[in-house]
Amino acid sequence: PKQAIDLLNSLRIKWISASIGLEKVVMKQGKMIGYFIADQNSSFYQSKKFRQVLESVQKHPRSCTMKEKKTRNGLRLLLVFGAVNSVDAGLERLKLFEEAKIDNPA
Repeated sequence: PKQAIDLLNSLRIKWISASIGLEKVVMKQGKMIGYFIADQNSSFYQSKKFRQVLESVQKHPRSCTMKEKKTRNGLRLLLVFGAVNSVDAGLERLKLFEEAKIDNPA
């Protein structure tokens, strides 16, 4: 059934998101927003994986953008995907990063 497929794809979204350094992913108003690691001093931001994420964003400017958002806990780096009106569409957007062969942490 469609609901079971959506549930499995939601898990795939979480796995891919975590593999590229996203702590949280939200889908709303036709967008999917990924929140990177909140600790701005994290070694993640100096890692090869983060550089690969940046390169993927630069290669696909029509699919996703990076933004900073001011929160009550300070600035937060976001990865924003447009035209995401379903779980399937969100998974397709994230596959851009999966296809980029972003390394998992060793």
